[in-house]
Amino acid sequence: MKAPMQYPEPQSFVDALAQPFDSEVGSRVVEPFKIVWGDAVALDRGLDIYHVIALPLGIHLTFKHEGVVFDHAYQDDGKGPFLLTNCAFWGNGDGYESYKGLIWKDLTFSDTPASAEGKLGAPAKVGRYDIHSWILPDFKLTMQWKNPNSVRVISYWMKQ
Repeated sequence: MKAPMQYPEPQSFVDALAQPFDSEVGSRVVEPFKIVWGDAVALDRGLDIYHVIALPLGIHLTFKHEGVVFDHAYQDDGKGPFLLTNCAFWGNGDGYESYKGLIWKDLTFSDTPASAEGKLGAPAKVGRYDIHSWILPDFKLTMQWKNPNSVRVISYWMKQ
C-alpha cells in the first residue's frame, strides 16, 4: 500500500465506525489507501474478525462480522457484512511509520497527556499501560504514550 495523495479527513474515520467495509462511508476510508477486502487478514479464532495493517502508513483497521459485533446467529458465515470497529493511528510504535494524516481534534503524536486533555477534556479513564480513554458521543478515543511527549498510538473505537 502506498500513501494516498490526500488522506481521509479525521471525521471520515469516525463516520465509518460501525459501517460495512463496502459501504459508501467505509469506502471513503479504505479507497485512498487502495485497500481491498483481499488485504484483510483473518484472526485465527473461529470468528469473522479481520485486520488490515499498513505498517508503512501507520494505520491499522479492524473489521468484525456484524454477528460478532451484535452477538447474533451467522457470525461465522464468512459473508459479512464486516463492520469497522477500530482505527489505530501509529505514531511512535515499534515497526510502524508515523501516520501522516490528520487526527481528530488536531491531536498529534507529540501531544503530552496535558495537551491532549487541553484538546479533549479530562479522560473518562486512565487504565493499564497509562492508556487514556475518552468516551465521546459517537465513539471512544484512546491514547497511549511511549513516553510523556511521544504518543505511541491513537485509536478510535466503535461504541456498542
